[in-house]
Amino acid sequence: MAYRSYNPYTQKLINEYADISDKLLESALEKSFRAFSEWKISSLKKRITPLLRLAEIFENEAEEHAEIITREMGKPIKQAIAEVKKSATACRYYVSEAERILSPRLITTPAGKSRVVYQAQGTVFAIMPWNYPYWQVIRCFAPASASGNSLILKHASNVPESALKFEDAVLRAGFPEGLFQNLFLNHKQTADVIACRYVRSISLTGSNAAGEIIAARAGAATKSCVMELGGSDPFIVFEDADIEKAAEAAITGRFQNNGQSCIATKRLYLHDAIYNEFMTIFKDLVNNLIIGDPMNQETDIGPLVNTSAVSELKRQVAESIKMGAKLTIGSLESKQGDGFFEPAVVENVPDNCPLAKEEVFGPVIPVFRFSDYDEMIRKVNSSIFGLGSSVWSKDKELIERLIKDIDAGMVTVNGFTRSDPMLPFGGVKSSGYGRELSDNGMLEFLNIKTVSFFD
Repeated sequence: MAYRSYNPYTQKLINEYADISDKLLESALEKSFRAFSEWKISSLKKRITPLLRLAEIFENEAEEHAEIITREMGKPIKQAIAEVKKSATACRYYVSEAERILSPRLITTPAGKSRVVYQAQGTVFAIMPWNYPYWQVIRCFAPASASGNSLILKHASNVPESALKFEDAVLRAGFPEGLFQNLFLNHKQTADVIACRYVRSISLTGSNAAGEIIAARAGAATKSCVMELGGSDPFIVFEDADIEKAAEAAITGRFQNNGQSCIATKRLYLHDAIYNEFMTIFKDLVNNLIIGDPMNQETDIGPLVNTSAVSELKRQVAESIKMGAKLTIGSLESKQGDGFFEPAVVENVPDNCPLAKEEVFGPVIPVFRFSDYDEMIRKVNSSIFGLGSSVWSKDKELIERLIKDIDAGMVTVNGFTRSDPMLPFGGVKSSGYGRELSDNGMLEFLNIKTVSFFD
């Protein structure tokens, strides 16, 4: 498979990279194991010192790294800078918390004294997506490396320069050679890495189709997995909510990263009592979004990652309109060019149309009315996905009920769903399994070993 750095704004090829040879891949896997063998027995201080340096590199060189991200996948530059700086926060989190997370737990049992110890397993194989080319990688690499593992990265084929720049930063931070390796792998080689005896864990963020393939291969090789797949997050606003604040949050939740986020606001549920008021505010905000050159600091919406993504959005919207939905803001044809899809608001959305049933990866928001709580929850949970969710109300009892009733890995109250190094990140159902970030994100890559003493 070709690794092609292609600018979605200029529609021009930047660079192209060949797949690694099988011989070099074999050498890379052995190098990864050797690096792990030394790294796992090194002191915690030695492991976290370069992680702290990596945080400093990301903070000091944020604009330089962000420009590469924006060139390759179209993220507005101000958001790309924020992504690089956020990657530094994950580094700093594990620098400060690794000792606590990795400390043995002493347990007294009827049989005697025991302890639970946490040990690195080996090489982690990270298969990462293009939409957050730094953040997705660091939230795997930071906990894996701080706990003593090595990591091999297979990045998305359209962000090779982001992958190379990330690898360069890791080496400059002082990590030993071989501990982190970016490899341009084809599909067969990806399967070979999963089967390799040195690889003990797989972390995938990607589509459901990719998740099914990788999970099957990992299962056949008896490898543990963290799977962060698709999402169709509901954003639910009740009649007692702060309408203006909720509308502003829905704009960010839906349209950041050009709408290309697993945890984006993808289904907007509004109570009948506040529907008209909310939509008036919301539509004004949508109409004020600035579309254009992603390198411009004023731009809110840049091009989608490629023209195939634009075509897929057109299909979803067009089919939904044929089934009765109404496009109230936006158009199927953008004035900005073939790589763009203008921010769109779709109302009167049928429950069985693509905008309601499928993951919508772009700046389109389907809107649903509700008045009955049970019927709304049934529709919210009817999705095959269960990643994040957002609920808006001042009623504490209602909020607690929603937290119990919504079938998702995350519930955000009076805010839009976002990731934080301190909190577990992941979903249920077709949104995947396992957790990233927080203590849980480090424990995913460890052998949790029980030690029992019988006196």
